[in-house]
Order: sequence, then structure tokens, then C-alpha cells
Amino acid sequence: MRNFLIICAIALGFTACDKPAGEGGTSVIEGQVYKTFTFQNPTTGLIDTTYFLFDAGKDVFIIYGDDKSEVYDDKFETDYNGKYHFEYLRKGDYTLYTYADSTDGSMIKHDYPIFKHVTISSNNSTNKVADFVIEKNQ
Repeated sequence: MRNFLIICAIALGFTACDKPAGEGGTSVIEGQVYKTFTFQNPTTGLIDTTYFLFDAGKDVFIIYGDDKSEVYDDKFETDYNGKYHFEYLRKGDYTLYTYADSTDGSMIKHDYPIFKHVTISSNNSTNKVADFVIEKNQ
């Protein structure tokens, strides 16, 4: 009986060390948010991309897990170059999102979310996320 209790205690110790995604680790997720501006060329009738700007002051949110319906766990406001940076993360799955602003045909403005999924598979890693590209039509 005593050996059984010792084995159960050791097994519990190993399973208790498995921590979910979230703060407390040594990994980083970083990326950039920028907008591309497009317009219809009156000469050719084609849609042209004119330029892009880094989106400064944009909130990027992180959810510790891969469920988009959860409330965000942390947020970061982009710097003047549109860069964001989440640090001290553990191994696991994460969902990042930001809002793109759009104007419909009746000139009503509305926001919609753009999601990115990231998996951190090792400690002490920097995970460069594909940038958020927000297209704005003129």
C-alpha cells in the first residue's frame, strides 16, 4: 500500500508540471501591422496598390489558446513602425487578432477582426508571425 502511494505521488508530480499556454515562459511572439491602400486606375480600369503605411497605435490582442470566442488575455499597442511584441510566453497555442476598419458602399464605417494562429513549440524561441495586412480601398 505504501509503494502504491509513493508511485501515485510521483505520477501526480509529473502531471502537475505540465503548464498550459500563457505567461511565465521564455518565448516571444512578434510581428507588424500595416495597411495597403488601393485605388482603381481611371486610365486602365485596373485596381492598383499605391503604397503601404505602418499602422501605429493599433491594438493587437492575444488569447492564450486557439479558441477565437474567448476574451483576450493581453494586448499590445503597436509602435510608430506598426510593430508589436508579446514576451514571457510558455509553449502552446495562441491566437492573435487586430481589427481592420472598413467602409461599405453607403460610407458606414465598421471594424472586423483579423486572426492569426501561432504555436510555440520550444522554450527560448522568438516566433515571427506573418504580418497583419489591412487593405484599405479608396
